Parts: sequence; C-alpha cells; structure tokens
Amino acid sequence: MNWSGRYLSRLLLRNFGRSFLSLLLAALLAFAFGTLTVLRGIYTELYQNVEIKADFSGGLSYRRALKIAESGYVRNPYYEYTAQDAMVEMEKATIILTNRLDKLVTEPVVWLPGWDEETALNTKERILILYSTHADKFGLQLGDMVRVNELDWWNNVTSMGLDPLKPGETDMDRRDARRPFVPLVGIIRTENPREIAFMPAEAWQKVLFLVGANFQLDLAEYTLNDYHKAAEFTAYAKGELEKEQTAVRFKMDTSYADRIYKIHQLIETLYPLTIAAALFLGGVLPGLTVLHASRQISVIRALGAKIGKCVGIYTLAQLLCALFGLILGFLMVILTQHPDLSSVLKPFGIYLAAHLAACALGSGVFAWLCARKHVLAQLQAKE
Repeated sequence: MNWSGRYLSRLLLRNFGRSFLSLLLAALLAFAFGTLTVLRGIYTELYQNVEIKADFSGGLSYRRALKIAESGYVRNPYYEYTAQDAMVEMEKATIILTNRLDKLVTEPVVWLPGWDEETALNTKERILILYSTHADKFGLQLGDMVRVNELDWWNNVTSMGLDPLKPGETDMDRRDARRPFVPLVGIIRTENPREIAFMPAEAWQKVLFLVGANFQLDLAEYTLNDYHKAAEFTAYAKGELEKEQTAVRFKMDTSYADRIYKIHQLIETLYPLTIAAALFLGGVLPGLTVLHASRQISVIRALGAKIGKCVGIYTLAQLLCALFGLILGFLMVILTQHPDLSSVLKPFGIYLAAHLAACALGSGVFAWLCARKHVLAQLQAKE
C-alpha cells in the first residue's frame, strides 16, 4: 500500500467522528428519500386504483342500466331486482334477479354440469338457483324443473277471469300452460332456512310476470374507471336520468378518493424539492467537512503532496462515507417499509449515483480550494 492509501485509511480512522457524521448524514438523507419514494408509490397506486362506486336506486330501467354500463365511464356493473310477490312450487318466496351472486351469496354453490356463475347469471334463458334448505323442502335436485310464478297468477293467466277453464282443464293445467317450468341449475349450500331464489337479470323478458314490461331495477351499481372523469360521468348520468320516467336516485361519493389524490399531489410536489435539498446537503456538508480539515491538507501539501493527490484523497474519503451511509439508509427503508424491490430499485440507484456525484463535486471543490493556497498560508491555516 502506498502512502496515499495509508493516509486515506488513517484519515478515516483517526477522524472517526467526522467520518461517522458524514456516514450518518448520507444514511439519513437516503432514508428520507427512500421513505418518500415508497410513500409516493403507495399513494400513486392508491389514487389510481381507489374504487369509486356509482349507485342508481329507485327504479332505473334495465335498458338504461345496460347503456350506462357501455358508456366507457364505468366497469363491473351490478344489477339487482327483488320480486317479493313470487312463488316457487306454489309457495310464496322471494326471487332476486341479478347479474352477480358475489354481492348476495357467501356460501358455496353446486352447479349443474355445464353451468357456472358466469354462464348462469348472463344467460337470457330462464334458470333458477336455490338455497339447499329451500330445494330440500320441495325435494328438488339439480336439473329438476321448478314451478315459478307470481302470487296473483290465477287472474293473470285467465285474463282477469274472462277466460274460463275449458272442460276437464284444471287450475294447474292453465297455470302450467301459461307459466313454463324453470330448470334448477344451482344449489347454494347452507344450514340456515332461506326461501330466496335467484334468476339472471338478462332473462327478464321471459319472466315479465315477475318484473313488468319496463323492468326497473332496485339497484344498479358501477365502479368508475377514471377518478379524473368523476365530474364528467356525473353530468352524463344526470343527462341519462332525465330520460327516465321515474325519479331515480343517483349517488357517487368521491370524498375518500379526493383525500387520497390531495395527498398524492402533495407528495408529488414535495418529491423533487426533497431530492434537490438532499443532493444539496449531500454536496455541501461533505465539502464543509473537508474545509474543516484544511490544516491537515496544508501539512501534506507542505510535505510535497500535489494538489490533485490531496483533492483525490479527501474526495475519496467523503465518497466512501457517503457510499456506506447510502447503503445503510436504503437498507433501513427496506427493513422498515417493506417495499416492492422491483419498484424502488431504479429510483434508489439513480439517487445513489446522483448523491455520490454531488458529494464528489462538493468535497472535491472544497478540497481544491484548500489545496491550491500557498504553502505558507496553508501552514498558518486554522481548522
């Protein structure tokens, strides 16, 4: 090891306090930058993925609901209509027409071969899904044909009593002729007695006796695609509701998304300022540390060391402290914040290179300013 290497190691060890402060400074700046980077990623993802629900209740027509779903503003539509005055196997029951079971059912569903939730809830054919307690009550199994009709089926199928029964025709004959049976394609496993049945909303035109000719939903719910188009979608929705015959209620709460977005904007504003401040401190403070050691520089200059050698030794000493400090700071961020390494590796690498460059520039300039003085002036210099 030549004298410059020995002097460098002695400089770092004998001035351990200064070396430790330089290392600590770099670690704190890296930790601050890393923490803010992680928070920036979290809030960017939060605001981009926050779910804003748009609800239409009180009688939105199904056709209008489908049009809104295809507008490009929303996704994941959910429709719900509850037929209270319904009958299953000639006993009163509640039948819900919907396009999704996940909002209403948490229990497992056993499907008839060839059927699943997606096909069953999007078919235009009449099909039925029952709770197991309800199916067991009537002795029904998957694939059985089930009677489904409205409570006032007799008046409806006989045209309000103006169409009398034919000779030998029974009430059930008339009912079965006007109200075809519905196949049971799904059974929801449960231990709790629940007399609720489900049918696909898409099949509404084949069960007009339950929903009426206009089929007005109790609830239509959507997820907004883009937070920034909330106001635009509100205007669009109100325009569509003006075409409805009933007073449909529209609700869309963006308050939570607004708070997330404001925090995101604040972080985006602070992020470049934080980087600039960190790089400024990462360049100036190591330079001041070198300036504080001007008397030592004067000694080795008097002993014959060249200006470039002095600048190189003191700059390298600060770079080594900064490098270990930066690595320590980033390790602290990873251990405390647990970020996705693939998302922070690039910004951490860029900042590390920028910080080392600022450190090299700052300490190098101050070391050069100290080393270029006349030797006699250097010997008289005080720390």
